[in-house]
Amino acid sequence: MLRSNNMSKSTKRRRLLGELNFIQHLTDGNDLPETNDLVELDNPSPLSAGNNIPLELNNDYPIEVENCNTEIIYNTINDKVTDHIGLSTVSNTSNLDLNVRSVDDNGSATTQQPFSTKLIQWATEHNVPNNTFDSLLKVINSHKCFNDLPVSSRTFYKTYSGVSYNNPVEVKTVSPGIYYHFGVQYSIKKYIDKHFSSETIKLVIGIDGLPLMKSSGSAFWPILGYIRQENETVFPIGIYWGYNKPDDSNVFLNDFVAEIRELVINGIDVELLYNNVLTVFHKKVIVDTFCCDAPARAFVLKTKTHTGFYSCARCTVKGQYVERRVCFPNLQCSMRTHEDFINKIQRQYHSDGDATKIVSIPNFDVVNNFSLDYMHVVCLGVVKKILMLWKGTLGIGRRDVNNQKLNNRKIRNISDRLISFKTCIPCDFVRKARSLDELARWKATEYRLFLLYVGVVSIHSIVPKKLYQHFLYLSVAMTIYLSPNYRDLAGIAKYIMLKFVKDFGSLYGNHFISHNVHALIHLFDDYNSFGSLDSVSCFKFENYMGQLKKLVRKSDKPLQQVVRRFEERSSLINPPIVNLNNPENETLLKIFKMEHNEGPLISDTTSPQFKILILDKIKIKINVNADSFVGLHINSSFVLVKVINICYSQSLKNNVILGRKFNKLERFFEKPIKSDEIGIYKVSNFSKSISIYKIEDIFTKYMVLPTHDLDFSVALPIIHFNT
Repeated sequence: MLRSNNMSKSTKRRRLLGELNFIQHLTDGNDLPETNDLVELDNPSPLSAGNNIPLELNNDYPIEVENCNTEIIYNTINDKVTDHIGLSTVSNTSNLDLNVRSVDDNGSATTQQPFSTKLIQWATEHNVPNNTFDSLLKVINSHKCFNDLPVSSRTFYKTYSGVSYNNPVEVKTVSPGIYYHFGVQYSIKKYIDKHFSSETIKLVIGIDGLPLMKSSGSAFWPILGYIRQENETVFPIGIYWGYNKPDDSNVFLNDFVAEIRELVINGIDVELLYNNVLTVFHKKVIVDTFCCDAPARAFVLKTKTHTGFYSCARCTVKGQYVERRVCFPNLQCSMRTHEDFINKIQRQYHSDGDATKIVSIPNFDVVNNFSLDYMHVVCLGVVKKILMLWKGTLGIGRRDVNNQKLNNRKIRNISDRLISFKTCIPCDFVRKARSLDELARWKATEYRLFLLYVGVVSIHSIVPKKLYQHFLYLSVAMTIYLSPNYRDLAGIAKYIMLKFVKDFGSLYGNHFISHNVHALIHLFDDYNSFGSLDSVSCFKFENYMGQLKKLVRKSDKPLQQVVRRFEERSSLINPPIVNLNNPENETLLKIFKMEHNEGPLISDTTSPQFKILILDKIKIKINVNADSFVGLHINSSFVLVKVINICYSQSLKNNVILGRKFNKLERFFEKPIKSDEIGIYKVSNFSKSISIYKIEDIFTKYMVLPTHDLDFSVALPIIHFNT
């Protein structure tokens, strides 16, 4: 027993751990009473005098300690355990529930998150290096309330998350590198939404290379996934590390394929909420799609890469070699099938050696269930190519190769417009528009921004009409393919995209109809199979890989470092539970922020007033011009409004928005379809009067861009956030 306060901290901690094991042994028996009564200790034991470390015996009998509170509450347990309460302060269990109970003004017990939990979650969330965390712990430890907290980050993680640093990370050899398998089943159980209602768990899998160092070939090849649900959280399934990619994709995918086969055949038992009680449900599992760029898809499927003559993943087209490029001007070819792939009907498409193990996954179509990722095909492929052709970048600047190169004055005018749009880009876009001078450094999100929003306005009246109309074909078709609300226009989008590819050859030359340009004609099939192409794109995986790279703190043993970081996080950070009000999620989630009293108010409106309104994924800010435009459906009519206040209506007995509408809405273009069919308008004649609008009538947020040489603005719906 601890009777002296003169012992060193390490000795005290060692003895406390030993006594905890004794207490844990007692709780493992059946002699503990089932009670949730709370006992307030007027004279707390020596435990509270010098310790600030919570203790949990098991999930039913937590003991919480907080010496900075004047009132300490414990769960009532039997005498055998209470005899030892004053002897133990540290738990080494991995499921530590660091909760502190206090009493509110009504005398009810409340649960608060203690300082130690907040601290360790902060460290893991922000990927704080161990030496930085050590320095912080030493400063915190100097305060009397926290002088028994560990001063070492490793001890801290071991104490509060159960991570063992004594055992090495077990990796397996996958030539020429190493591999660690996290597991599919574990991730499904951890990341599935507790309100998941579908009978089938649909998995989206992403595979790609991730360079770690600029000075060497060190790289990860992660296998990532997420569940198609309301809360789509990306998780790691397995990670390969080496100085070259795996020699054999079958060896690399062996653990993944074996586990996914088991899950598809037998299903999985998961805990979900039913009547607010966690209940075990049996669910089917399928692999809905793989999202890969062309080189990664060829590696996984053991087929020819995108530079090959027989490289199209959907049809049997044969490429041609023109102007030192492989191109695909022929658009009429037979489609590939799963059976043709297995039987290797077109042998030129397949690489030598064994077939891919992916074909052994039950109920998986190896042709149609590999989506054509629009991030790589369209944004980084076609849009980038068009802008490079206009700018005349690198080897395509010669007039004999590229006859659509724009002069420097037009490029400068487009760049000036793009830069002027910076203040008009809503907060939903992390990257704003940049000059074409920085085209080589543009990211995929910037090409998407240009394609769907700023492009059609920035090049208006600058590029030749035939080039503008041609770009409009691509922009309109992709607007339809990326929105879940335009399924009735899918057939039109297919025709528009086919015309775009045909005209690409006549405008720029057949030698520029690359693998990516050809792939545009197959996007219609993906839209039919998966819905919005955003739901099966690599954007989520690319964002996650950026976070994955930040977990590597030094060049030595990067894979083991990442595994340790996940071990530290796994027992501390849980995915959010999305509480759907009904299966269709018909009730909008409304969040009001930044209360104010600055007005304006009109008749029938009063406080509370707010500056920010969040509707599901739509964020409206009254004090930021770019974030204040919304589209509403009122009695089957469309209204575009600038929100100037969020307040309360006395007659409606509900929160409302106050705004000014655009009185004049016109079509921005007539071809390839009328612009109002996809929600794009020329807007002008801004109303001076303020009106009340129901929040429930809002259906999307808008981006409004000025036309500097004309008397109107252009309003475009943000299609990614349509409700």
